[in-house]
Amino acid sequence: MVVRERPVVVAVCGCPGAGKTTVAAATAGRLGIPFLTRDEIKTGLGLSCASVAEDGRVRLGRDFHVAGGPVSLRAEVVMVDAVRLLAAAGVSFVVESSVLSHELLGVLLTGGARVLAVHVVAREAVIGRRLGARAADGGAIDQQLLSLFQRGEMKRSIFEPPEGVEAVVEIDTSDDGAPAIETIVAAVVALLGPPSAGGEPAPIEPATNRRPEPTGGRRPGRSVESLRRR
Repeated sequence: MVVRERPVVVAVCGCPGAGKTTVAAATAGRLGIPFLTRDEIKTGLGLSCASVAEDGRVRLGRDFHVAGGPVSLRAEVVMVDAVRLLAAAGVSFVVESSVLSHELLGVLLTGGARVLAVHVVAREAVIGRRLGARAADGGAIDQQLLSLFQRGEMKRSIFEPPEGVEAVVEIDTSDDGAPAIETIVAAVVALLGPPSAGGEPAPIEPATNRRPEPTGGRRPGRSVESLRRR
């Protein structure tokens, strides 16, 4: 009988401009697992009903350019459905969204996934600068996000991971350098746990600290190569 192990899902969240997409993409590349992001799903939905202007440029519908609007809400529904299918199939993956909704977490837990939440943060001045640079390019959504940020409506607490995940890692990208992916990898290895005699992972204890335990010495973990083989 084939025994399917519980997948590990790295759920990346954070304020727009904090650098979560960069962190999520780098994590997926380092672990060698799929990367699912709501922004890409939204773009696909927008293109599915787009028109072509006389000058040949693609013209997206008006709703596409509304932050948190109808297209964003539909993208969230599609993403949750995709997450449900992947988790139920035992696939480990990285998923990225500003807010990890209770619906998203619910389907992950129902699918038996071990969830590592990665909260990407940055200093307010850095986020403001990044959003300002995006808004300067003329994007309607980026201008809306900058306005919300300047009015103080995008507090860090809004984007914090919900209760119920196995562990949480916080990554600060304020220095604009390469994200600390190894910290995330170490947390994934800790979630995998040492193999038991039967080849199954050891039970995962509820996380009591927002930082992962070191994986050397007392609690050796398995290699992340086991994620790619599934």
